Amino acid sequence: MGVIFGKLKIGFYEKEGEMGMRHLTFSEILQTILSVNKTNNKTTGWVKQETTVNSIFQVIGVPGKADEEFYVNTSDCSKYFNGRKNIPNKIRKFIAKQPITELAEIFADKINHHPDIPATAIATALFEQAKQGEISSLISTCTDDIRYQQEQTLNQLFSKKLYAQYISTTILFSLLYVSNIDTTPSVDFPSQEILHFNSDVEECIQLGQYYKSYERDIIIYPDIETKLFKVLVTRTFEAPLPNPVHKYKDKYLVNFFYSTSTLRSNLHFVSLKINGRDYTDTTQVIDETLDRENHSFPYKRSILLENIEPANTYKVKLQTKYFASFPVRFGSFHLHAPAKRFKVSVCIRTSEKRKLSLTMKTFGSYNKHVSNIHHIEPNATLAYFENIDWTFPSSGYAYIVKPWNEYWLDFLPDREKSTET
Repeated sequence: MGVIFGKLKIGFYEKEGEMGMRHLTFSEILQTILSVNKTNNKTTGWVKQETTVNSIFQVIGVPGKADEEFYVNTSDCSKYFNGRKNIPNKIRKFIAKQPITELAEIFADKINHHPDIPATAIATALFEQAKQGEISSLISTCTDDIRYQQEQTLNQLFSKKLYAQYISTTILFSLLYVSNIDTTPSVDFPSQEILHFNSDVEECIQLGQYYKSYERDIIIYPDIETKLFKVLVTRTFEAPLPNPVHKYKDKYLVNFFYSTSTLRSNLHFVSLKINGRDYTDTTQVIDETLDRENHSFPYKRSILLENIEPANTYKVKLQTKYFASFPVRFGSFHLHAPAKRFKVSVCIRTSEKRKLSLTMKTFGSYNKHVSNIHHIEPNATLAYFENIDWTFPSSGYAYIVKPWNEYWLDFLPDREKSTET
C-alpha cells in the first residue's frame, strides 16, 4: 500500500461536496494511544509518555545523542504530549528526506509484531477522533491536492483493516505537517471559584508570592570509586518576585537549614542566573549559627544576591550540588509557595546505573477539579512528575535511590563490605 505525503494548506479541503477529515496533532495521537492502552489495562509497550515518544523516534531513525539512552528528554516528551512544543524543523526535514512509503511500512511492521500494542483499538480511536472536532493547524508548506490524497489513503487503509499502516501513516503525517501547538487563547489563571483557593493561597497570588512555573531537575552521579553520590540540583522558575517565599523585589535570597555544621558545609553553590544574566560571581554565600534552644536546625546557609534590576517577572535558575554517601540516597522537597505549574525530574547518570533502582512518590494538595498530573518512570533510573495545574504549598515529592539486591555489596563502603564478608 503506497503512502503519499505532500504540501498542505491550513483549513478543510472540500472536493466533490465531501468534507476532508481532520489531521491529528502529535499531542492528540500520543494522548489517544496512552488512553487506549490504559483502557486495555496495558502495563508495557506504549503506556508512558517518554517511552512512547522515544520508541516512535527510534523506529523513524531520528538521530539521538550518542551518550544518551533516550532520543528525546523527559521535559520535551511532556511538552509534545501536552501540545506545548512543535516538532523541530530539523526533525521534519530529516523525516522528509526518508523514503516515506517504505518508512511507513517498516513502522507498521514494528507495530504488528509488538505484542503489547493494540493496533485495532488505537487505529479505531484515531479514526473516530479524526472525524470530529475543530481542524488542527497545518504548516503552510503543502498543497490541498496532496492533503486530499493523504485523506483518501487513510480512509482506504482503515476500510481494508490495515490498522498498523493507518497508525504509522497518521503519525508520520503529523510529524511532518501538523502544528502541535494549540494556538487557542487560554486563561492564565482560573477563577478562585474553579480552583477553590483558601484565603492564604489567594493572598499569596494577590501579593505576587507564587510561581508561574517551577521546575526542579535532580541529576545523581554515583561514583563507585569514592562511594559517594554527587547530586546536582537545578531549580528553574518564573515568578513576579525573585523568590516568592520572600517579598523582596530587589534581592534574591534562599535559606537552607541543617542540624550539623558538617551537613551545612556539604551544600555547594554552583551558579545563579536571573532573566538571562549570570550573577554567579556576585552572589554571596553566608553562614550563620542560630540559637540551638529555639531552632532544631540551627546551622543556616544563605545564598544572597542584592541590587537586582527591577522587572515585571523574574526568570531564575539556581544550581547547587552536594555529596551523599553510599549505598542509599533519600531526597525530598516541598513547595513553600503556590505554583501554577510544577515539574520535577530525577535521574541517575553512571555507566553502572543498571545496578541501581530509583523510585519517586508525590504528596500534597492539588486542584482535584482538573486532572493534569503526569507521572513517568520509563526505567529504573529516571522518574518524572509534572502538574500543569495549580500545586499548593507543602506539596512535593520524595525519592530513594538504592542498589538492586544482587549489587548491594558493590555500593557498600569498604569498611562495611569487609564486615559483611
